[in-house]
Amino acid sequence: TPRAAKSRCAPVNSNVRSHEEPRVQTSPAGHIARHVANVRRLLSDCSNLFSANFDAEIVRVLDLLDIRAYGHVIDSFYLFEDTELAKDHIRANPMGRDFGLVYLKFYGVMNACYLQQQAAIVCSKSLKLQIDLGPLLSARVVQFRNDFAAHSPNRGRGADLHSFILDKFGLAQGRVSGYSSNAPDGFVSRDAKLTDLVSEWDVVLEPVLGVISNTIETRIARA
Repeated sequence: TPRAAKSRCAPVNSNVRSHEEPRVQTSPAGHIARHVANVRRLLSDCSNLFSANFDAEIVRVLDLLDIRAYGHVIDSFYLFEDTELAKDHIRANPMGRDFGLVYLKFYGVMNACYLQQQAAIVCSKSLKLQIDLGPLLSARVVQFRNDFAAHSPNRGRGADLHSFILDKFGLAQGRVSGYSSNAPDGFVSRDAKLTDLVSEWDVVLEPVLGVISNTIETRIARA
């Protein structure tokens, strides 16, 4: 079976994992959807074209270190595809008053953005790209995720160890609001609309995905 067929459910070139072009949007989220669909289509085409000797051909065409690097790329684009669904849900739906569901939505979308950050980093390294990843690393959504959805009770290390508490009532209204009363610099507060954090994240993620998508398309075209 060609390595491009690597999937949780079915081969890439089956109809189970659709890679239809998304409807035209001019927002960063729309551009992200197009980049993801473009790469999915290109890699699916490669799986058909190189079916006889896929591993060697895809490594040569994409200028990868080895076939394991291809696994990083294709798995990352499955992840981009899926995590966009979490972000779309947050954009389109109120948080609600079921606090258990509110927390699930919050933790889900925060870590969806973090997973996208890691996937973009992995793709850049696998494709040997020189991209400024600083905006991805310093994005506000990453800071808020670390404060409230990953390391809340143990932020920092050693003497700098501190904790954050999240306002669940604010969260139900779509705001990420909370504070630390034991931070090294004293009282620290955070407050932002959840949808704003996601939109800001799209703005910094989209150019990186654009470079990755264009690189893959260019390398395949010249092969």
